[in-house]
Amino acid sequence: MKKTAFLSVLSSAKAAILRMPRIVLLPLGAVLMALCLLFPKIGALQWLSMVPMLLYLFGKNERERIGIRKAYGLGLLYFYAFYLVIWHWFVDLYPMEFAGVSKGEAIGLIAICWFGLSLLQTVFSALTFPVFVALSRTRLLKKAPILLPFLFASVYTVAEWSQTFTWAGVPWARLALGQSECGVLFHSASLFGSYFITFAIVSVNGLVAYAVLHLDRVRLAAIVCAAVFALHAGVGLIGYLSADTHSGEGIVVAAVQGNVGSSNKWTAESNQKSYAIYEKYTAEASAAGAELVVFPETFLPYSLTEDNALGKYVRDLAVRYRVTIRCGAFHYEGDQHYNGIFTVYPDGTVSSTVYAKRRLVPFGEFVPMREVIEVLIPPLADMNILSSDLDPGTDSAIVQTEAGPVGTLVCFDSIYEQLTLETVRDGAQLICLSTNDSWFLDSVGVYMHHTQARLRAVESGRYIIRSADTGISSIISPRGEADAELPPLVDGVSISTVYPTASRTLYSYIGNLFIYLLIACEIALAVDAMILLVKGKRSQKADASSAE
Repeated sequence: MKKTAFLSVLSSAKAAILRMPRIVLLPLGAVLMALCLLFPKIGALQWLSMVPMLLYLFGKNERERIGIRKAYGLGLLYFYAFYLVIWHWFVDLYPMEFAGVSKGEAIGLIAICWFGLSLLQTVFSALTFPVFVALSRTRLLKKAPILLPFLFASVYTVAEWSQTFTWAGVPWARLALGQSECGVLFHSASLFGSYFITFAIVSVNGLVAYAVLHLDRVRLAAIVCAAVFALHAGVGLIGYLSADTHSGEGIVVAAVQGNVGSSNKWTAESNQKSYAIYEKYTAEASAAGAELVVFPETFLPYSLTEDNALGKYVRDLAVRYRVTIRCGAFHYEGDQHYNGIFTVYPDGTVSSTVYAKRRLVPFGEFVPMREVIEVLIPPLADMNILSSDLDPGTDSAIVQTEAGPVGTLVCFDSIYEQLTLETVRDGAQLICLSTNDSWFLDSVGVYMHHTQARLRAVESGRYIIRSADTGISSIISPRGEADAELPPLVDGVSISTVYPTASRTLYSYIGNLFIYLLIACEIALAVDAMILLVKGKRSQKADASSAE
């Protein structure tokens, strides 16, 4: 009786949900998922947040043959709601003093950035729906419909990965970020990467939706769902326990947070403040035993050479306090202009190895399609506060220090997992991450960016020293745990002991092999669908010939 009553209640709930219009169900699932990324403390909700949307999509796809165009429309509705929530913190950039625009122009630019970037990402992400619908009609899926949740998870995961390509793809909204406060569930990334987490989350959501739609198969769906979750948790536990956090010799490091934002760091007054504050915290770090001190991205917005004023200042600090300093400044090499990270040793010498930022921020450090943008949206082209576009770096530029070979990331670099993988594969035993998040003030964007760095630490199995202009600065362990964390909009120094290591995570070896396997499966389904289509057309021709 209890089982019958439960199924009756579930059936009534299903009927009520399916009567809700798509204008409610799809955005509801999108908003719930987005909130989990913005506020990871509710990350457990991710495992159910997609269910409203998938109930509609799966149910609609079963009841009628959804056309590709209609499926794309559903994708637009879901993902636009999702990205509007994800990028809502653009409003915190107002009044955009760093860009030197009027308040009216700032409102317009923020609207373009918020609604425009959301739309740009939606246009591509929405392809998830029609691709799923097309592949769901293949023979395998018709014979084994329990695989439908895995098909949608596969297509969604590949779409998330595809955002790492081109300037228009910004992988800011990885589903894995929502698991950062969910214990071992965050740590499967060290074995199979963040996309494995995405696949598991979407699969569980899909299986729950499938179970609700097919009450006669609840037991099967529940067993499969539990197996997926248990597998993911087990992999995460292995990743957590295998993280190399304390082997070898430790070294004290420091990350300085000057709290001199981009809106005022160009003035002579702020220059003097920066000189004083970075010396103060370098001295404090040295007194605490630090051997390596990291400054933020372009902590002073000038070029650095051994003989210019900025170079002499940093060299003097390194010699006086007997520390190696890694600092951000502009770097000129011929006609190339880079956002660089310099290394200055305790004897005052400047390393010839200068890291150049590899992923530049669109409309911040370069203007994509500049000629078009300057004609259509001039204020957007003017958002780049530099007089000319920067050039991207091309290699990991590993530098030798007292801590061993050290790799580097700058700001936007840290949201692209491939750059961290390349850095580890090139021999980095420790990673310095310098960033300027002052544009975001104390918005949720600052915290999301910091969580991206925590994810990179888990994937790579490396300590990451994160120094941010106005926060968040911290020392992140290979388990993704942030030590000596400084909140936004304060000055200070994060000091902790790190353990450089040559050991490697499984993910650092196999990279995105999991993604390639998913792509192979989808291609196999697509080929099968094409074969069926060709056979069908031949059969129709044969029937037509017979009739004649």
